[in-house]
Amino acid sequence: MSVLSTHYNDLLQHASDELTGNDFPWLGSLRQRSKDSLLMSGLPSLRDEEWRYTNISAIEKNEFKLAARNLAVDQSLLSKALLDHCHHLVFIDGYYRDELSSSQDLPEGVTVVPLSTVEKGEQETQFKSLINASFNDEDEHGFTHLNTALFTDGVLVCIPENTVVEKPIQVVCLASSNSPLAVSNYRNLILAKAGSKATVIESYYGSQDMCYLTNVVTEVVVETNANLSHTRLQAESNQAFHMGGVYSTLEKSAMFSQSNFTFGGLISRAEIHADLGIESSCILDGLFLGQDKQHLDHHTRLNHKQPHAVSQELYKGVMADQSTGVFQGRIVVAEDAQKTDATMNNRNLLLSERANIDSKPQLEIYADDVKCAHGVTIGQLDETAIFYLRSRGADEKMAKNMLTFAFANEMVERISLEPLRHKVMDELLKQFPQTDILKEWL
Repeated sequence: MSVLSTHYNDLLQHASDELTGNDFPWLGSLRQRSKDSLLMSGLPSLRDEEWRYTNISAIEKNEFKLAARNLAVDQSLLSKALLDHCHHLVFIDGYYRDELSSSQDLPEGVTVVPLSTVEKGEQETQFKSLINASFNDEDEHGFTHLNTALFTDGVLVCIPENTVVEKPIQVVCLASSNSPLAVSNYRNLILAKAGSKATVIESYYGSQDMCYLTNVVTEVVVETNANLSHTRLQAESNQAFHMGGVYSTLEKSAMFSQSNFTFGGLISRAEIHADLGIESSCILDGLFLGQDKQHLDHHTRLNHKQPHAVSQELYKGVMADQSTGVFQGRIVVAEDAQKTDATMNNRNLLLSERANIDSKPQLEIYADDVKCAHGVTIGQLDETAIFYLRSRGADEKMAKNMLTFAFANEMVERISLEPLRHKVMDELLKQFPQTDILKEWL
């Protein structure tokens, strides 16, 4: 028997008219399989090992619905989200808005289109070949099934062979104040063909003090010798829910760097999974800052499937008040993946006696000629350092803020793209009194 509520059953059965790709019979079949799987398995629960630290019952209790199209746009929210010197694709409440987007000066042959406008022919072929291409069986769960069954829009990005896209491509997803209890399902498909290079940024914002659900699946294929940089910036309402995943496949000598910044959401989960081919390279960076009663979950998995691949992973968490952070990192080295070099570190800072961190690093190694290491630290601010700063004129509050900022800022400084670095810095500074730390000092 399905654990889904009657409301979710009804949503699955009656949302078909609002969905993208109704002209593609193959997509209808794919959606139906996901509906059937979701009705059979339901949404994840604490009984599932991969979800044992995250209780999503608060999500199930809400009766989310698809938002209407073409709702009014909060211009201040849009201005806040847009990055300078980027191509922009803007989505409001799950639907593409052409009048707010700008991607006209792309290099010849580059495809950057919303899924709702995919044309039959080459674009449809790309669409079909990429969707579910980077999924493993264990990637599939209730929220990914929900996404496949009900995604209303998203972006298709295809970079041709040996093409460099100089300007970053920013995908902006906003939840408007006109859609309380709305669910927005986005599906993003990214293909970097052999020898290409590009940067893709996903930004998620929403009206504050509103409850809604954002459910995102991003699939990435990085072909031989291609170089793709990908960033997720999630700064949604602290009353909202966010489920997001990036699932990638790296071919020979491919380079993939992924950065994940989480600041918003009452319950938020980010899954970053990658399958590494021969001589490929993957770098994962992450920063999550929680306050009040936020629950911020991060799940990474790096599958080293072939020899001579390198991966480096660093996630930092800062939890205040009664917030909870989760980090589950897993590195799997297959029997044939000799000469693997993989490191994983998770460093966490607790600012309150009621804050909590659950960290679970894992190494599964089936090869015998590898270099693999992992490390986890969970601690509080150094009292000696606080004393030193107070001896130099800082009061206790300022001293703690300075040390916390320095801990988190390491991840911000790793961002090479200046407009993005400034945007993440703005979100970071919201966590600190402006009288203590001023942007002009940095």
